[in-house]
Amino acid sequence: MRKLKLILLSALFLGACEGDYTPKPKGYFRIDMPATVYQEFKSDCPFHFDYNKVATLKDKGRCWYDIKYPRLKATLQLTYRQVTEDNLDTLLYEGHELAYKHTVKADGIDEKLYIDEQKRVYGLLYQLKGDAATSMQFFMTDSTDHFLRGVLYYYASPNADSLKPVNDFMRGEMIRMIESLEWENS
Repeated sequence: MRKLKLILLSALFLGACEGDYTPKPKGYFRIDMPATVYQEFKSDCPFHFDYNKVATLKDKGRCWYDIKYPRLKATLQLTYRQVTEDNLDTLLYEGHELAYKHTVKADGIDEKLYIDEQKRVYGLLYQLKGDAATSMQFFMTDSTDHFLRGVLYYYASPNADSLKPVNDFMRGEMIRMIESLEWENS
Protein backbone atom coordinates (compact mmCIF):
# COMPACT_ATOMS: atom_id res chain seq x y z
CA MET A 1 0.00 0.00 0.00
CA ARG A 2 2.81 2.33 0.87
CA LYS A 3 4.55 1.57 -2.43
CA LEU A 4 1.34 2.30 -4.33
CA LYS A 5 0.96 5.70 -2.63
CA LEU A 6 4.60 6.51 -3.38
CA ILE A 7 4.21 5.52 -7.04
CA LEU A 8 0.99 7.56 -7.40
CA LEU A 9 2.56 10.57 -5.68
CA SER A 10 5.67 10.32 -7.88
CA ALA A 11 3.52 10.04 -11.02
CA LEU A 12 1.54 13.10 -9.93
CA PHE A 13 4.70 15.16 -9.43
CA LEU A 14 6.26 14.01 -12.70
CA GLY A 15 3.07 14.64 -14.66
CA ALA A 16 2.58 18.12 -13.22
CA CYS A 17 5.84 19.47 -14.69
CA GLU A 18 5.80 21.50 -17.88
CA GLY A 19 8.00 20.22 -20.65
CA ASP A 20 9.31 23.54 -21.98
CA TYR A 21 11.45 25.75 -19.82
CA THR A 22 12.26 29.18 -21.19
CA PRO A 23 14.98 31.06 -19.32
CA LYS A 24 14.50 34.76 -18.76
CA PRO A 25 16.58 37.00 -21.02
CA LYS A 26 19.57 38.74 -19.51
CA GLY A 27 18.43 42.03 -18.00
CA TYR A 28 20.22 45.28 -17.30
CA PHE A 29 19.79 47.79 -14.53
CA ARG A 30 17.65 50.79 -15.35
CA ILE A 31 19.70 53.96 -15.62
CA ASP A 32 18.11 56.98 -14.00
CA MET A 33 18.98 60.14 -15.90
CA PRO A 34 20.08 63.19 -13.91
CA ALA A 35 17.98 66.34 -13.73
CA THR A 36 18.40 68.89 -16.50
CA VAL A 37 19.29 72.06 -14.62
CA TYR A 38 21.71 74.25 -16.55
CA GLN A 39 24.31 76.82 -15.66
CA GLU A 40 26.42 79.05 -17.84
CA PHE A 41 30.04 78.15 -18.55
CA LYS A 42 32.22 81.24 -18.42
CA SER A 43 35.98 81.41 -18.43
CA ASP A 44 38.83 83.38 -19.93
CA CYS A 45 38.22 81.48 -23.17
CA PRO A 46 36.47 83.33 -26.02
CA PHE A 47 33.21 81.34 -25.79
CA HIS A 48 30.46 80.49 -23.35
CA PHE A 49 27.57 78.02 -23.28
CA ASP A 50 25.13 76.25 -20.98
CA TYR A 51 25.94 72.91 -19.36
CA ASN A 52 24.24 70.69 -16.80
CA LYS A 53 24.84 71.37 -13.10
CA VAL A 54 25.38 67.65 -12.42
CA ALA A 55 28.41 67.68 -14.72
CA THR A 56 31.88 68.60 -13.51
CA LEU A 57 34.31 70.64 -15.56
CA LYS A 58 38.00 69.84 -15.72
CA ASP A 59 40.26 72.50 -17.24
CA LYS A 60 42.95 70.83 -19.36
CA GLY A 61 44.62 74.13 -20.31
CA ARG A 62 44.61 76.11 -23.56
CA CYS A 63 40.77 76.28 -23.52
CA TRP A 64 40.45 72.50 -23.63
CA TYR A 65 37.94 71.02 -21.18
CA ASP A 66 36.48 67.72 -20.06
CA ILE A 67 32.84 67.89 -19.03
CA LYS A 68 32.28 64.78 -16.94
CA TYR A 69 28.99 63.09 -16.10
CA PRO A 70 30.15 60.69 -13.35
CA ARG A 71 26.83 58.87 -12.84
CA LEU A 72 26.63 58.13 -16.57
CA LYS A 73 30.35 57.36 -16.92
CA ALA A 74 30.47 59.84 -19.79
CA THR A 75 32.91 62.59 -20.72
CA LEU A 76 32.49 65.29 -23.32
CA GLN A 77 35.92 66.48 -24.43
CA LEU A 78 36.04 70.04 -25.76
CA THR A 79 38.90 71.34 -27.87
CA TYR A 80 39.14 75.02 -28.82
CA ARG A 81 41.36 76.34 -31.60
CA GLN A 82 41.92 79.88 -32.81
CA VAL A 83 41.09 80.21 -36.51
CA THR A 84 43.58 81.86 -38.84
CA GLU A 85 43.23 82.47 -42.55
CA ASP A 86 45.43 79.41 -43.15
CA ASN A 87 43.93 76.77 -40.84
CA LEU A 88 40.10 76.84 -41.14
CA ASP A 89 40.02 74.34 -44.02
CA THR A 90 42.37 72.03 -42.10
CA LEU A 91 40.29 72.25 -38.91
CA LEU A 92 37.06 71.48 -40.80
CA TYR A 93 38.70 68.60 -42.66
CA GLU A 94 40.13 67.13 -39.43
CA GLY A 95 36.77 67.45 -37.66
CA HIS A 96 35.09 65.55 -40.48
CA GLU A 97 37.84 62.92 -40.72
CA LEU A 98 37.91 62.27 -36.98
CA ALA A 99 34.17 61.59 -37.03
CA TYR A 100 34.36 59.32 -40.08
CA LYS A 101 37.30 57.31 -38.68
CA HIS A 102 34.65 55.45 -36.67
CA THR A 103 32.89 54.05 -39.76
CA VAL A 104 34.79 50.80 -39.18
CA LYS A 105 32.54 50.06 -36.18
CA ALA A 106 29.64 52.46 -36.79
CA ASP A 107 26.53 51.27 -38.63
CA GLY A 108 26.01 54.76 -40.00
CA ILE A 109 26.53 58.45 -39.33
CA ASP A 110 23.82 61.11 -39.25
CA GLU A 111 24.88 64.71 -39.69
CA LYS A 112 22.88 67.65 -38.41
CA LEU A 113 23.78 71.11 -39.66
CA TYR A 114 23.60 74.07 -37.27
CA ILE A 115 23.44 77.65 -38.50
CA ASP A 116 22.76 80.62 -36.25
CA GLU A 117 23.47 83.75 -38.28
CA GLN A 118 22.64 86.07 -35.40
CA LYS A 119 25.26 84.53 -33.05
CA ARG A 120 27.61 83.56 -35.92
CA VAL A 121 27.66 79.91 -34.87
CA TYR A 122 27.93 77.34 -37.67
CA GLY A 123 28.73 73.67 -37.47
CA LEU A 124 27.85 70.00 -37.63
CA LEU A 125 26.69 67.43 -35.10
CA TYR A 126 27.64 63.84 -35.99
CA GLN A 127 25.54 61.05 -34.48
CA LEU A 128 27.22 57.68 -34.93
CA LYS A 129 25.01 54.58 -34.99
CA GLY A 130 26.12 51.19 -33.70
CA ASP A 131 28.98 50.15 -31.43
CA ALA A 132 31.52 52.89 -32.22
CA ALA A 133 33.91 54.20 -29.57
CA THR A 134 32.11 57.55 -29.64
CA SER A 135 28.43 58.05 -30.35
CA MET A 136 28.46 61.82 -30.93
CA GLN A 137 30.85 64.50 -32.09
CA PHE A 138 30.46 68.09 -33.20
CA PHE A 139 32.38 71.09 -34.37
CA MET A 140 31.29 74.72 -34.29
CA THR A 141 32.94 77.79 -35.77
CA ASP A 142 32.27 81.42 -36.63
CA SER A 143 34.43 80.85 -39.75
CA THR A 144 36.78 83.75 -38.95
CA ASP A 145 38.15 83.49 -35.40
CA HIS A 146 36.89 80.50 -33.40
CA PHE A 147 36.65 76.71 -33.73
CA LEU A 148 35.27 74.38 -31.02
CA ARG A 149 35.17 70.60 -31.32
CA GLY A 150 33.43 68.20 -28.93
CA VAL A 151 33.63 64.41 -28.65
CA LEU A 152 31.56 62.20 -26.35
CA TYR A 153 33.19 59.15 -24.75
CA TYR A 154 31.87 56.55 -22.33
CA TYR A 155 33.92 54.62 -19.80
CA ALA A 156 32.18 51.40 -20.82
CA SER A 157 32.27 48.95 -23.71
CA PRO A 158 30.42 50.39 -26.68
CA ASN A 159 27.04 48.65 -26.86
CA ALA A 160 24.47 50.77 -28.67
CA ASP A 161 21.47 48.93 -27.19
CA SER A 162 22.62 49.31 -23.58
CA LEU A 163 23.75 52.92 -24.05
CA LYS A 164 20.62 54.10 -25.90
CA PRO A 165 18.99 55.86 -22.90
CA VAL A 166 22.28 57.55 -22.04
CA ASN A 167 22.88 58.50 -25.70
CA ASP A 168 19.42 60.05 -25.89
CA PHE A 169 20.10 62.07 -22.74
CA MET A 170 23.57 63.15 -23.88
CA ARG A 171 22.23 64.15 -27.31
CA GLY A 172 19.96 66.62 -25.50
CA GLU A 173 22.90 67.89 -23.46
CA MET A 174 25.04 68.45 -26.55
CA ILE A 175 22.22 70.14 -28.46
CA ARG A 176 21.63 72.50 -25.52
CA MET A 177 25.36 73.28 -25.47
CA ILE A 178 25.47 73.92 -29.22
CA GLU A 179 22.33 76.06 -29.27
CA SER A 180 23.51 78.17 -26.31
CA LEU A 181 27.08 78.60 -27.62
CA GLU A 182 28.19 82.19 -28.10
CA TRP A 183 31.56 83.61 -29.10
CA GLU A 184 33.19 86.48 -27.26
CA ASN A 185 34.24 89.51 -29.34
CA SER A 186 32.84 88.37 -32.64
